[in-house]
Amino acid sequence: MMRAGLAAVGMAALAWACTGDPAALPPPTIVGVEPATLPVNAKDEDVTVRFDARYSVAVDYGAEKVDARMGSGRIWMDEKEATVSRFDPAGVAIVTVPRGLGAGAHAVRLQLDDGREAVAEGALTLRPPGQEVTDPPLPEDGGILILTDAGPIYGDFDGGVDTDGGQQVDAGPGPDVPMREGDITGFSFDEIEGTRVSRTSFAITVRAQGPRAGHFQGSVELVASRGTVSPTKIGPCDVGVCNANVVLDAPAGNVRITAADSFGATGESNTFRLEPYK
Repeated sequence: MMRAGLAAVGMAALAWACTGDPAALPPPTIVGVEPATLPVNAKDEDVTVRFDARYSVAVDYGAEKVDARMGSGRIWMDEKEATVSRFDPAGVAIVTVPRGLGAGAHAVRLQLDDGREAVAEGALTLRPPGQEVTDPPLPEDGGILILTDAGPIYGDFDGGVDTDGGQQVDAGPGPDVPMREGDITGFSFDEIEGTRVSRTSFAITVRAQGPRAGHFQGSVELVASRGTVSPTKIGPCDVGVCNANVVLDAPAGNVRITAADSFGATGESNTFRLEPYK
C-alpha cells in the first residue's frame, strides 16, 4: 500500500526530474517581473520575479521515502545583486531593487543554488526622474474560475414535447439548463492582427465551440505563452462569445494566448508579435 502511495507521489512529481544530477535538468525560465516599471530613484522597492524550474527527486523504495531536492536562489539586475526577502522554489522570488541602477531597461538574472541560471533581458525598466507613470489601467478581472462558470455537472434536461401518442421526446437542454462536461469542446479566437505593444490594452474575442456553444454564459481563464496577461479571467460570456480588453506584459517576441474553462476545454489564439512598451 505504501509503494502505491509512493507511485502516486512520483506521478505528481512529473514536473521535476527523477535524477540527482543538476546538469541533466533543464535551465529555469523567468516568466514575469512585477511591477515591470519603477521610477529610477525609488528606494527599497520590492519586485516579484516569477519563474518556472524543475528539481531533482530521489525515490528510496527501500525506506519508502521521496526526497524532493528543492533549494534556494539568488537574483541579479544587470551586474548588481538584489537582496532576496523571500524565495519560493515553486516559482516566486521577492527581491529589493539594488541601488545604483540607471534609467532604462535592465536584465534580470536568476541563479538556483545548483548553479542553473535564467536571464530575462530588459525585464525591469526604471523611468527617468519626473516621468509620470504611464502604465495603462488593467481591465477588471472576472474573478476566480469555478465549476459553475461552465455549469455544474448535474441538472435536468428540457422536458421535451408530447407526441400524438402521449410519449415525451427529449428536445435537448434549453439555454437555462446548467452546462455539462462535453457541452463545450473548445474555444477559438478571432485573429489578433498586427503587432501589439507590451503593457498596452487591446481587444480580443473568444468564441465557445461545441454542441451548446450558443448557451455558454460562463467565464474563461487566460494564460499567455510568455510573460503575463491581465485579467487572468474574462466573462461572463454572451451566447458563447467573450469580448474583453487585455494587457500583456512580456519582453519583445512572438506570443499567443490560451483560453480554458473549468471543465478543461481549451483553445489558442494565433501567434502574434509583441513589442516593448516605450
